[in-house]
Order: sequence, then C-alpha cells, then structure tokens
Amino acid sequence: MRYRLATGLVLWMIFTACIPPSEQGEAAVVTTDLSDPDVQRVYELQNGRAEDSLLTYLSHPEARLRYLAARALGSFPTVSSAAVDSLGTVLGDPNESVRTQAAYALGQSGQPAAADLLMANFDRSGTYPAFNAAVLAAAGRTGDAATVDLLAGISTYTPADTALLAGRAWGLYYAGLKGNRSAASDAVMINSLLDRSLAPAVRHPAAHYLYRIEFPVDTAAERQLHEQLRREKDPVVAMGIIRTLGRSGLLPARVSLLRFYENSTDWRARVEVLRAFEGFEYAAVRESVIEALRDRHPLVARTAADYLIASGITADAPLYLQLAEAGLPHDLSPLLYRAANRHLSPFLTDYRDRINDGLRRAYRDEENVYVRADILRALGEFPWLYREIYNLYLDSDSPVVRTAAAETLQAISDREDFAAFFRWSSRRVRDELAGQFRQIIEGGEAGPAYHAGLALTSGADAYRGAYANLDWLDASLERFDLPRQIETYREVLAARNALGQSDLPVPPLNAAKVRPIDWQLITSPDPVEVQIETSEGPIRLRMWPEVAPATTSSFLRLAGEGYYDGKVFHRVVPNFVAQGGGPRGDGFGSEDFIVRTETPMVHWDRAGLVGMASAGKDTEGVQFFITHRPTPHLDGGYTIFAEVIEGQEAVDRLVPGSRINRITTP
Repeated sequence: MRYRLATGLVLWMIFTACIPPSEQGEAAVVTTDLSDPDVQRVYELQNGRAEDSLLTYLSHPEARLRYLAARALGSFPTVSSAAVDSLGTVLGDPNESVRTQAAYALGQSGQPAAADLLMANFDRSGTYPAFNAAVLAAAGRTGDAATVDLLAGISTYTPADTALLAGRAWGLYYAGLKGNRSAASDAVMINSLLDRSLAPAVRHPAAHYLYRIEFPVDTAAERQLHEQLRREKDPVVAMGIIRTLGRSGLLPARVSLLRFYENSTDWRARVEVLRAFEGFEYAAVRESVIEALRDRHPLVARTAADYLIASGITADAPLYLQLAEAGLPHDLSPLLYRAANRHLSPFLTDYRDRINDGLRRAYRDEENVYVRADILRALGEFPWLYREIYNLYLDSDSPVVRTAAAETLQAISDREDFAAFFRWSSRRVRDELAGQFRQIIEGGEAGPAYHAGLALTSGADAYRGAYANLDWLDASLERFDLPRQIETYREVLAARNALGQSDLPVPPLNAAKVRPIDWQLITSPDPVEVQIETSEGPIRLRMWPEVAPATTSSFLRLAGEGYYDGKVFHRVVPNFVAQGGGPRGDGFGSEDFIVRTETPMVHWDRAGLVGMASAGKDTEGVQFFITHRPTPHLDGGYTIFAEVIEGQEAVDRLVPGSRINRITTP
C-alpha cells in the first residue's frame, strides 16, 4: 500500500507540476514496406503469436522492426509479465514512434503493473506530444480509480495542446468503460464537450464518454447541454448530448430532444433521440414515437417499433395491433404485432386470438426468412405457444428461421415471470422445454444449439433435475466442429458447466487452423480497393493491409473465390453496424480456419470502417461488419481492415436480409 501511495505522489507531481507541454516536437516517422522480407517476418511472428521472438525484435538495431514488434504485441489477447517489463524498457526508445507503440501495447495488456511504467515514463519536457498522448490513453486502460483522479486533475494543458488533451480524454473514456470514473472525470469530460474552442479530437472522446457512461449531471451542466444541443452541428457531439439528456427524464430535456429530432436531417441522430426516449415517461413521448414509425429512413422507423416492444404499455396494446394492420412498411408489421402481444392484457382474449392468428397467416404467406424470424419472436411473446414454435423449428429448413425459433424458446425460458405465467403447469412446461433444448443441442446446428445452451446456462437451477445425467451433453460437445462452431461450443460447454456445477475449460484452438498471410494479395504498390455489390447499391472499400495483413489477405482470397457472392447482411443494429458474410445467414458458424485479431493503434473513429466479427480474440473467420458511426468502444478489441470510400449511403440502407450480390477484387 505504501508503494502505491508513493507512486501516486510521484505521478501527481509529474502531471500537475510540469511546464505546459509544447506540440513542437517532431516524431521520427517509421515506414513499412510489406514486400520487405524482414517486415513480413515480424508480421508472421505476430500471426503465430510468437511472443518470445517478438521480444527479441524490441532491441533490434532498426527502428522500423522495433516499431512493428511493439505494435504486434498490441494485438495479442494476453501478454506475459516479461513482455510488460520489456515494453516498459522500450518506453525509453530513442524513436518516438517506437515508444508510442510500446505505450499502446502496454495499455492493451490491461495489467495494473503497466500503469506505473507508463506514467513514470511520461515525457515532462513536452517534446513528444504523440508519445505522451499514448501514455495518457494507455494509463486509462490499465490504471485504477487513483489513475482516474490523476488524469482528471491535470490542469496545465491549454486548448493548443490538442494531442495531450485528446490523450487524457481517451484515457478517461477507456477507464470509464472499465467502471473507473469519478465526479472529477465526469466534469472534465462535460467541460471538454462544451468547450467549442477545442478540436474535435478532444470533444469526440468526451462525447463518447457521455454516450457510454451513465453518471449524474447537475442542473447547471444540464442547462448548458440543452443550449449546446440547440446549436451543435457535429453529429458525434450531438449524440453524446442526446444520450445524456435522455437519462434525466425531465421535461426540458424532452422538449430539447423533440426539437432536435424535428430539425435533424441525420438519421443517426433521430435514432439516438428515439433511444433516449426510454428515459422518459411513456405518455410524454408516445405520439412522437408513433409518428416516427413513418420516418423516411427505415432504420429510424424500426427503432421506433423497438421502443414500443421494450417500453409500450398495456393500455396501448390494441393500438399496436391496429398499427400492425395499418399498412405501414412490411417489415414493421411483425415488430408491432410483437409489441401488441407483449403488452396485451391477459383478459383481452379476443385480441390475443386476433394477434396470433394474424401472425400465423403472415408466417404462412411470408417468403422473406428474416421477416419470418421476426414473426416467430412476436409469437413467442405469448409463451403458451412454445410447442407451436418448436414445431415450426422442426418444420423449417431455413437456418435463419430455425435459429430464431430456438432464440424465441430461450426467451420464453428466461422470462422472469415464468412460474407466475404458467402457474401450476410451470414444472411440466419446464420439463418439455428441457427435452426440446436437449434435442436442439444434439442436432448440432450452430445457431439453434447456441441459444439452447444459453437457456440451460441461465436456467441451470431449474433444469438440473430434468436430466438424469449429462452424458448427452458431453457427446454433443465432442461432435461440434472447431473452429467452425467455436461460439456454439463455448456456450454449450458453459451450459455443461452450469448444470454439472463444474469448471471444464474451453480447449485451445488448433494453431494449425490459423490462416497464413498471402503476401502476393496485399503487396501491390497501389492502394487495394474492392467493391461490394449489394441489393441496396455498391459499396467501395479501400483495404488496410499494413494495419491488418492477415485479415486483408483472407478477405481478398475469399472475395476472389466468390465466397461472399449471394451471402447476406443478417444483422443490422441502427446507428451501429451492418454485419454479414456468414455461411448460414443467421450469424452463426464459420469455416475451417482462424484469422488472428489484429489491433494496432487505430481508433474506430468514424462511420464506414470495416471490421471482423468475433467470438473473442483470435476467433475471427468470414463475417464482417461496416459501421454507421464512430464506435470507439471497439478500440483494441476488433480488427479494422478496410474503410468505405464510396457508398456509405448504401451501407445506411442495409436491412436484415440485404444481399451481397458479389465482391469484385483487383
């Protein structure tokens, strides 16, 4: 304890007593050539997770190789304490780019020991602002509440110290994501957002802090946020304010949000206003939400329907039914039926029959499997239909429909009011569900088995007595194909552990399944661009081979082989991502290889970044996603391998089921 106190005192002196830093220092730029065998060697070591070999490169005579080695370690899921010590030594490297990458890699380690190393190497001379900014950001990833106090307490920076203010803001943001925040850090971030003299590089992390981290806002600050929203032109800043005002639930906030919604031409901001309405009394926002069902942007209208599902009331359930039958866009109807089915009074049996009969007819007549999936979820809001839903699972040959049916059964199983709803039949229903979940898992299909595993994990106490033994689960686990079904395997294993009250580990993935880097695909002297032809229009990408060579080469190889032709975007989260490219169309399953996570020091700082979907570090395969907005909560966790250079408007029109016609490569 005395050591930490003394360390904290030293760090406080470093940050608060130093001369205001200058931004005149010039970084020693490091360039890399992917056709260089030495460069390729370091990337190969990264792809092989060869920590010991990379550590030797940290002392290589050539700065470019030290730089790449430090950056490579920032992509590892974990590093050893020896690696932390070695990276700490590199913080004194004569090349600023090298030590900046070492600072980032230490932050990625998440190890508390790294925080002291980072801040003890802060450059008090002010000559190296990029390095110092990286130190501040990394300290937030590795430090504790005391580190937050130190970062928040810095008072020597001026608006001209953009890099340092941005580094501190990112440090406070990353710390906040870990649950480390304070009244002082909240105040710093609010003030940074409100100060229009600061550069977007500083205001944006502050806006993301307000968006992601819930904290109390005093009356004076809230008034300032109201005023700022009225005149704010930066959509990133606006979305941070919208989310914060929404948490207040107060009348002035609602008025400000409604005014902003009515005047906004940015569909993303309208989505955020609708989400912010969840913080208000339903009656206060009811008319605005219902009107939003007719919004010109389909993802805004869908967000309004999602609000009614989550926050609707019993008295309005008949209205939701009327809206479902009112000729609104086709894909909204199941969502409105679902809102009606969820909130309907149990005494209105005629309405119940009308809802479920309408859903049955819609299911029978519907050809779009994604709309059918929404219909199944709507049927599941009346849990007595669990047998019917299971039969629809058995009768369908669509992976999308079968996974949605299993997901719906899981939702029924997870209901908090399960016993109260089924009353004296609850034990019998639970036993029937236990049998259904067993058959789904034994079927070995990735998506359905995943949801069955989730149900058994969350309801382990209720299901434990339904199985005489767990031999069937052990046999099912042995049949899963790894790495194709790794996500499902992990969830079914979690169910096995929960039911058996054991702690069996997930087996390591076979390193031989790691996909090698195809250097011929990514060593063109010109920028590599591809075009995704979708049902909503073309999307042109510029690849990032220097950032993510393994991912880029894998994607180009798949695209060149026609793998993605005819695949779909199966998941669209409004104002977050559109995700697709999987083999089944339901978001589950992959192919017989692994692509390593590649996370050098880049931010998810804008719309149109293309990343790899993941079931955890080093489990990437074929699914990818494209962002609607900046998503820095993904920083350091998900690979970015390309950016949209044309066609973001097509990305923003994608809905579940939008088709990838083909991807053309150089």
